[in-house]
Amino acid sequence: MNSFWNGKRRFVALLMFLAGVFVALRVPPVIPFIQLPGENFPAGFNVPFTDIRLTNTFVGSVIVWILLLLFVVYVSRRRPKDGNEVPTGGFYYLFEVLFEGLMGFVGGIAGGRHFRLIFNMFMTIFLVVLLANWMELIPGVDTIGFIHAHTKEKYDAQTGEYKVITTDGYEIYQGFLGISYVNGQCDWISPADEAAADQAALVAAEMAALNAEQELEVKAAYARYQAEHDDHSEGDQAEAAGGGHGDDHGEAAGESDQVADAYNEPLAAREAEKSARADRGCYTGVGPAPWADDGAEDAQADDKKRDIPLHPDPRSEEAKLVPWVVLPFVRVPSTDLNMTLTLALISFVMIQYIGFKALGIGYLTKFFNFGTLFKSPLGGIDVAVGLLELIGDFAKILSFSFRLLGNIFAGSILLFVMSFLVPILPWPFFILEFFVGVIQALVFALLTAIFMNLATISHHHDDEHDHADAH
Repeated sequence: MNSFWNGKRRFVALLMFLAGVFVALRVPPVIPFIQLPGENFPAGFNVPFTDIRLTNTFVGSVIVWILLLLFVVYVSRRRPKDGNEVPTGGFYYLFEVLFEGLMGFVGGIAGGRHFRLIFNMFMTIFLVVLLANWMELIPGVDTIGFIHAHTKEKYDAQTGEYKVITTDGYEIYQGFLGISYVNGQCDWISPADEAAADQAALVAAEMAALNAEQELEVKAAYARYQAEHDDHSEGDQAEAAGGGHGDDHGEAAGESDQVADAYNEPLAAREAEKSARADRGCYTGVGPAPWADDGAEDAQADDKKRDIPLHPDPRSEEAKLVPWVVLPFVRVPSTDLNMTLTLALISFVMIQYIGFKALGIGYLTKFFNFGTLFKSPLGGIDVAVGLLELIGDFAKILSFSFRLLGNIFAGSILLFVMSFLVPILPWPFFILEFFVGVIQALVFALLTAIFMNLATISHHHDDEHDHADAH
């Protein structure tokens, strides 16, 4: 360990750590738009010779298979040609140790004449799922991609036309070399919502002023009531009448200040909210308020009436009228149900294939066991158990698909959140997801191997074996 960190390696590690701290402090964290299906690439990025739009999870799957192919080429070249030759390369030696360990582990579970087919399937699924799961640990995956305006067209039945509507998203800003960045600190607010918030602040101010006036009137009426029923001498009353004009002016001025303060308080809170957004560099929510500028109300009305662009230029002023999200170039394939469901179907087909290969047509008696229906009082139970096994086999497709999907999708969201909350030191969560990726790949492949081995075992053979033991 000490020799590993000697020389230039420790300085490279220190430099990378300092660079990570600098980027975390200077660049706002990217918050991807989280959705379950894979995102379609913009128009023009289609599958070759088809009209099918490429998705970022499909691109991730292609990268996984390319990496797997390169890995196979590397292993085949590093593999010793002679049995007595010592393996070269530390990585290849590590892989050989893991390969032999997994072979022995699977052999203890699914040994026999079908071991080679079961182990080949186990190792293939394990490597594919492992590489797909580990893709979430690569910087840039799920964070670098197209800047996409989060808008869509909706048909209006009343007018018979399509109108552009917006959803949630963030603001963007132009950075180095004109590259657009999503500003994770600024949620996008539409001009209409901006005007509605200002109008709500005005209504709240007017209501606060009205309530303040009503409270002052109640207090004044109560004071007059006390003055009329106060049992004072006439001299004292005369003195109060003679010196009350100045007090009335003072009380009126104080009441006017109280009403003005009540009116200004909601407006000041709204101004503080807009100023806070301006301090974070947000371009929406900082427009002139209608109570601060005579033309601001007309300007906000104009913004509210402006048409929402469907595909605005990120560098134009129209970019402020729509929310933006990151459409990643590459997304983890295991977070797409298409990928996990495909692997589950392949696993299911291989289970049935090895069952028919080992038992022939008799494999169907596992699910449709009518042989003892009229021969034994328990024949009905055998039929019910077979049907339950049939349902259980199809249920494996769902369990395989959603177990892998749920764990890896939740892990990706965990990395998003922790990288946003703790941008300098999120490494413990990356280490956690490293082992989660290994465990999920091992579980998926191991369950496939176990079910394939169970498919080669005949229930009829077990029954005959039990009868022979009884005799």
